[in-house]
Order: sequence, then C-alpha cells, then structure tokens
Amino acid sequence: MGQESVSLDAGAAGAGPKTRIVVERPAPGLARGKFAWPPWGIGVVGGLIIAVAIGYFIVRWRRRR
Repeated sequence: MGQESVSLDAGAAGAGPKTRIVVERPAPGLARGKFAWPPWGIGVVGGLIIAVAIGYFIVRWRRRR
C-alpha cells in the first residue's frame, strides 16, 4: 500500500510545529485485496462470462424455433 504525506501549515511561518498527516491509499487499479488480479485478467474473465451468456441465449432461442 502506498503512503502519501500531506503537510498542513497552521498559518504564519515559524508559528509552531506543522501538523503532518499520513494518508494510506490502496494501490491504483481495479485489483485490490489479498489476491490481486491484473486488469487484463479481469477483462478476460468478464469477456468469457459475456460470451457464455450470449451462447446460452442463442442455443435457447434456436431450440424454441
């Protein structure tokens, strides 16, 4: 996971210590979590699901005729 540092100035220079906040952000992209997949892998699985669904409806439509 990446970290991004953000510094906030409380006003005038030298008025006191700056407040530092560390913001935790996940890695960029679609795949996040324990088993991260690359974007092309998600696209392939999605395409296969769509192709199977289209094939199923074509077979159903042809059997009705």
